[in-house]
Amino acid sequence: MHILIVDDEKDQCELLGGFLEKQGFTISLAGDGKQALALVNHENIDLALLDHRLPDINGDELLIALKEINSRLRTIMITAYGAVETAVTVMRSGADDFFEKPVDLNHLLERLRALEQEIMVDCDAEEVNAVLDQERELPLKLVGSSVAMRELLSIIRRAAPTPWTVLISGETGTGKELIARLLHLLSPRREHPFVAINCAAMPENLVESELFGHEKGAFTGASGRRRGHFEIASGGTLMLDEIGELPLGTQAKLLRALQEKKITRVGGEKEIEVDIRLLAATNRNLSEMVKAGTFREDLFYRLKVIEVEIPPLRSRREDIPDLITAFLERYGLSGIQFSADALNTLARYHFPGNIRELEHIVQRTSTLARSSMIRAADLPAEVRFPEKNSNGTLEEHLTVIECRLIVEALEKHNWIQTRAAEALGLSERVLRYKINKHKIRKP
Repeated sequence: MHILIVDDEKDQCELLGGFLEKQGFTISLAGDGKQALALVNHENIDLALLDHRLPDINGDELLIALKEINSRLRTIMITAYGAVETAVTVMRSGADDFFEKPVDLNHLLERLRALEQEIMVDCDAEEVNAVLDQERELPLKLVGSSVAMRELLSIIRRAAPTPWTVLISGETGTGKELIARLLHLLSPRREHPFVAINCAAMPENLVESELFGHEKGAFTGASGRRRGHFEIASGGTLMLDEIGELPLGTQAKLLRALQEKKITRVGGEKEIEVDIRLLAATNRNLSEMVKAGTFREDLFYRLKVIEVEIPPLRSRREDIPDLITAFLERYGLSGIQFSADALNTLARYHFPGNIRELEHIVQRTSTLARSSMIRAADLPAEVRFPEKNSNGTLEEHLTVIECRLIVEALEKHNWIQTRAAEALGLSERVLRYKINKHKIRKP
């Protein structure tokens, strides 16, 4: 990560720069705002450490000017001790954090490592979105800029070029096939077939024939030779959706096909070499199925080389307005708008059907509404008056409560962690740990 340190005290600037260079960061130094602007204009700076008091420009003004040059630039402001009003101002100006003098170097290093990870995730997400901007094959772009969505895109970007099997897990309606298509699109196999089949939709007595094909006369009705999906997808990607529905006998044959890269058609004797990358998807807990004896343990670990877990919509509620806009554009309804009260109502809903359910809500309300402005009253009754959701473990419910209390405290105290920690009865270090653990970020 390339860090710019802006401070008119040369000794302090060099001391801090030397410390951070020893930690592996690339460092540039500037003694005033003019030098800082020139460096950000001509160099690829990831993060700026800004002294609030500079000889030629106020730190708040410099922060805004730097953001105009590079909107993705991360910033940390260094302020005089006890200047709480200043801290509130800089956080409102868009700083990612602030530190009081004298700076605790260990605390600063911990924060920089966290921001470095966020920057890498954002770069991965931008790279994926750049590919999607040129792609017309996907039925719907991956919409959203939430932390959960950016982290998902980052994992996809790193997993796609590899040859490894990927297990895609997620609730119904989260878009598992869309993620599988994106993994294929970003892989070296993109010019070859992408074949997706739903294991739950195949009759049990025909599963092996569907996967591996059959020879003429292999069973009643087999009037000719037929290639299976393994052969059709050879050279490309095969997605097995709802893989938890495969019969145990077929699971054993699937495992052998993956290990040997060979199949035998039903009723045939000749082994056929196949070259596929397998993507498996499920909304079931395969590890629990392994314990129950309904899913083979060896196949489970063969599939779970890389796991991509798609977050439910309730974990990325901030993406709801963007998703609604995307659906309206998709169906030629750009004249329709959702009011603030409708968006707030949707944000409070738990969405058991996830993105697919939101899509259906958009279709229904825009069709039945009597005006171009969708209001809360136009939403389905189950959205406006949801039943209390008793699903989930005690730990999951406590996590939701903890996140809500932390966010409320941070908002109340203008995202000043010292004051929020005091209000919550926590040390600042414990609060920072919980913020990172729950991936809480200032809007």
